[in-house]
Amino acid sequence: MIKTLSFAAAAFATVAMASPSFAQSFSPSSGSVSGSGSVTLSQTVSATCNVSVTASPLSATSAPIPTRSITPGSITCLAVAPTGAWGAAVVPGSTTSIALTIGANTVANDPCYGTVVVAWNNATNTATFNNNALPPINPTGRNCTIVRGSIRIPGLQIL
Repeated sequence: MIKTLSFAAAAFATVAMASPSFAQSFSPSSGSVSGSGSVTLSQTVSATCNVSVTASPLSATSAPIPTRSITPGSITCLAVAPTGAWGAAVVPGSTTSIALTIGANTVANDPCYGTVVVAWNNATNTATFNNNALPPINPTGRNCTIVRGSIRIPGLQIL
């Protein structure tokens, strides 16, 4: 009897963990959200830039970011521009991380693009960067590092 109950409990736990109701998801899971912040990008020089984004349409697990802008926070950011298709995705098993696919053409005209996993805080609706490296687009290019910064997206949570 104990073996049967143990097996049944283990089988139920396995099904429960695999169930989509236990998977991470964005809230809201439709519509759009917008946010902004400031980041410091470093490659050959450091540039502090203001970033604004709108993610739309949201789904439960991902969202393209078709509207994005990078404006100067410092004089060196004048030459920095967004590059590539940006997007956001939940990180399976985590409510404290978010995967961002982002890119920038840098001061040195040596663009970087890729996906980074950054810290996410549901209480403040904020993604925080801390030495996140983006690979170069050109094989002989240099990595870009998002040294620090954050982007706040009011209303977005990961459940």
